[in-house]
Formats: sequence, C-alpha cells, structure tokens
Amino acid sequence: MRKKKKENKILVLIDFENLIISSQKNIEPIGFSIEAGFNKVIREITADVGEIIGVFAFLPSDRALVWGEDLYGLGFNIVLCPRVKNKEGAKQDTTDARLMELGEWLMNNLDGLTHICIGSGDKDFTPLIRKAALKRLKNLVVAADLKSLSSELIKLTERRTDGSRKVYLFSPTE
Repeated sequence: MRKKKKENKILVLIDFENLIISSQKNIEPIGFSIEAGFNKVIREITADVGEIIGVFAFLPSDRALVWGEDLYGLGFNIVLCPRVKNKEGAKQDTTDARLMELGEWLMNNLDGLTHICIGSGDKDFTPLIRKAALKRLKNLVVAADLKSLSSELIKLTERRTDGSRKVYLFSPTE
C-alpha cells in the first residue's frame, strides 16, 4: 500500500533574490553553494511531504546571468523578472508580481496539486497563499532563517503532527 504523503503533489515557487540575500548574511563566500542549499531543501520536502512536480525560480535578469546556469542544472524553470521604470522613472522590481501572477495561473491549471511552497519569507505572498487555501491547497515555506520569515506567512503554513510548521531552511553551504 502506498503512503499517503507520496500522493501529494507540490509546486515550488522561489523568490530567488530574497532567499539569496537573506542567506548570505552569515555565510563565508568560500563555502557558498546554492546547489547544496536547494538539494537539501528539495530532499527534505520530498521526504516529508511528497512529489515536487515543478520548481520555478523567479529572478531579475542580471541575477539570471550569474545564477541561471546553476538553476538550470538543478532542473528549475527560470522566470525572468526585469526591473522596469515606474512613473517616477525609478527602477522597480517585478519579481513579486510575476511570482503571484504565474503562481495563481499554475494553481488553477495543474491537476492533482495538493501543496504550494513559497521560497521566501516575504509577507507580500500572503494573498497568493490565501488563494491557495481557498482551493484547499496546503502551504509550505522555504526561508533563509526564521528571522526572515513573516509572522503572517507562518500562520498560513501547514502544521506537522507534532504541531510545528512545515518551514524548510535554505542554507547554501556544502
């Protein structure tokens, strides 16, 4: 008989720049490895919850030039989010808006989806998580550390049987 957790299907949406900036604060450049960090998180989620059916990494174009090959090597779908000029002429990041837009479309169009995992501790993704809850999807979170995690977001995160939240810490070290 198959374990129930293996029937779960998880969509992972990563605000790449948010995770990288938050995780670099306490790490020496010599030991830094995004591959190690993401491989660890993917293994933990798969063992704890079930099958990951897609990972989408959202990042500005300049970050894609630096990290794109590594993300592609991990099998991630890379979504470019250019910085565009706003009405005042200042450059504005489009990552959050693009992640929420594509995330909602994927939630509505992927069959059998049971979980959505947000790779960011940012409270800006709370509206997407609320929409996921209305579709009866459970929420998981990947964050650089517990300090970077929004209290609003953690309240919407699935609980384990012991009562703890399903938060997976991204640590990009070998």
